[in-house]
Amino acid sequence: MAIRLDVDAFQSVVSKFVGKDKILRLIQYFCRFNKGVLQKGLLPLAATELEYISKKNWGLFLTLMNARRAFRLFNSVGTLLKLRDGIASKPWGKDLHPLYMAVQWMMALWPAIDHYRFLILIKWAEGSQAEVRNFSYRIFAFAQVLTMIAQLYRAYLQKDLDEKKRKQAKWNAIKAGLVSLTIGHVSQFPGLITNEIVCGGTGVASSLMDLYTIWPKVISVKGKEDNDDEASARLMGAGASVFLVTLASVSFIRAGGMK
Repeated sequence: MAIRLDVDAFQSVVSKFVGKDKILRLIQYFCRFNKGVLQKGLLPLAATELEYISKKNWGLFLTLMNARRAFRLFNSVGTLLKLRDGIASKPWGKDLHPLYMAVQWMMALWPAIDHYRFLILIKWAEGSQAEVRNFSYRIFAFAQVLTMIAQLYRAYLQKDLDEKKRKQAKWNAIKAGLVSLTIGHVSQFPGLITNEIVCGGTGVASSLMDLYTIWPKVISVKGKEDNDDEASARLMGAGASVFLVTLASVSFIRAGGMK
């Protein structure tokens, strides 16, 4: 199903914390992909240009990484509720239910442990952020590997599953596989260590899959096109005025107007 490419659809995504986080995750892992490309010298850049771009690229990555860490606070609560409800509903079926329980438990555990890294960041606790990240993210990566296996089993071997659910299981398996490669490299999980290009590329791909899932889809409504054209024209006018005044304001500040 095609997604809507309009500002209203964009606003419906960024108005939610999860939507903003997925967009920032996309940019963050694109920065990681860029790091791999720059490290391998795949772009014809002089040494000074390479150093400058690498510094700016990684500065953006670190800023987004720290910003997204605050978003993950209390993420375990939602997963625990999912685990609570799944005990009775058995969403993966009776044969895979023990595996479902284990995966959801690990998905609640890893962000809970990762909270300690946030305490280290704000200097309320001592320790190595890298060690905490590797420990918690390895749990995350292992959970994704198990999810991929379970979803492949559901897609191809589980009985009494309709075509729509099989298709969704294949989608979930691909996404879990991509995330396991991304997080496996970040956490230095044995057997899943690749390189920055693979890590960044799989992170971008899984982020795009998440955004596709939550992005509003096109619904054809007769007679709506004319109203959309008028709304777009009004938005362009208002947006252009805000953009131009923003540029003028920044120029004023940079010229020392506020000193």
